[in-house]
Amino acid sequence: MKIYFSVPQNTPYQRTFVQNCVEKLANSGFEVFIATNAFIKDQSAFEQTIEGNGKLLASDETNSGKLSKSTYARQVFAENYARLADAHTLVALLDGSQVDDRVACEIGIFYGLMRSDPSKKGILGLVTDARCLRRRDSTFGVNIFTLGTLEEVGEVVEDLNWVIKTLLRWDK
Repeated sequence: MKIYFSVPQNTPYQRTFVQNCVEKLANSGFEVFIATNAFIKDQSAFEQTIEGNGKLLASDETNSGKLSKSTYARQVFAENYARLADAHTLVALLDGSQVDDRVACEIGIFYGLMRSDPSKKGILGLVTDARCLRRRDSTFGVNIFTLGTLEEVGEVVEDLNWVIKTLLRWDK
């Protein structure tokens, strides 16, 4: 089963946690895609633009920088959307004081894809953050629209072993 793992990777700690999760999922027999993998080596392209004269500029300093940023954003979207469309399930890391904006967007996109694609199994939200777990009896601190979307076609779980058990059940 193909899994799209929707996760923020803004800090070294997040990246380490995510990589450990990916290894466990792959060792359980799943094909896992992380949104940033395809473009992680190009991250500087989003931050900086090189002008024709070789001058390095921040991407918002010139119109050409804005154009480069826009082109890059379209490439990132096209690649990630294709992977979302190809995936059978979405696992979304919901940790943080609020759900990462890209993660919330990907939940919505995958939900929309599920409405017309019977090969899609569902969405799992993974919560490991103490701030979220303290609110497990209500919304985990997740925006109620985002949570409602996710729970319409899946559930929120509190550890990766639970994710794996659910994915194995969905893969039958």
